[in-house]
Amino acid sequence: MKVDMAGVSVMLAMPTHRDIPAGTVASLLATQDLLASKRIPFEVQLQVGNSLVTHARSKIAHTFLKSDKSLLFWVDSDIEWEAKDFLRLCALATKMDVVGGAYPAKKDPIVFFLDPSSGGDIESNEYGCLKIGGWGMGFTVMHRRVIEAMAAKSPKLKFNGSDEPIAHMFRCDEIDGFARGEDMAFFADVKELGFEAFLDPSVTLGHIGSKTYTASISDMLRPIGEANGTS
Repeated sequence: MKVDMAGVSVMLAMPTHRDIPAGTVASLLATQDLLASKRIPFEVQLQVGNSLVTHARSKIAHTFLKSDKSLLFWVDSDIEWEAKDFLRLCALATKMDVVGGAYPAKKDPIVFFLDPSSGGDIESNEYGCLKIGGWGMGFTVMHRRVIEAMAAKSPKLKFNGSDEPIAHMFRCDEIDGFARGEDMAFFADVKELGFEAFLDPSVTLGHIGSKTYTASISDMLRPIGEANGTS
């Protein structure tokens, strides 16, 4: 896939409680080197020690909007990734509003954080990405226009340590009696604003726990619709 990356710049957003695992740091350093070799402006924005992930995400999004970066790339602090996949998703984000990779839960056998609902059959676009309802947002990039639109509709609140009200874009809620996390709620809000989110099944991610759980959703999708698939 050849994409003109002229004008693309990236902020990597990572909420973290405290320490970052060595595998995540290694992925981050490799990504920094690759983007530097491609002359793509790159910045890392951490939110350290904030126990409320909704607050941490909203604070980082506020910082992003005050920057000149064109893409906001969310990465959880316990994820391992390949730098080439980070670059691929940045390229895809020039063609889509939101695009990301799925990572497995920290358990065996392998399962993924997915909401397959998309209002109909799962569709694949010309880049091989799947239009679905949402996924764990720990490796997801979005175009600046998405964050701008979300900020415009979100309540403006004052947070500890902030000098001005901040658009509180992230929330947890419930749907049909079930608790819904901030990532799935965000995808629902994005869809309501008219944006589309796509999952790239080719991305392989590691989720660091008692061991590193590594898998690609593409392995689970072959063949789609059979009993041993994701449904």
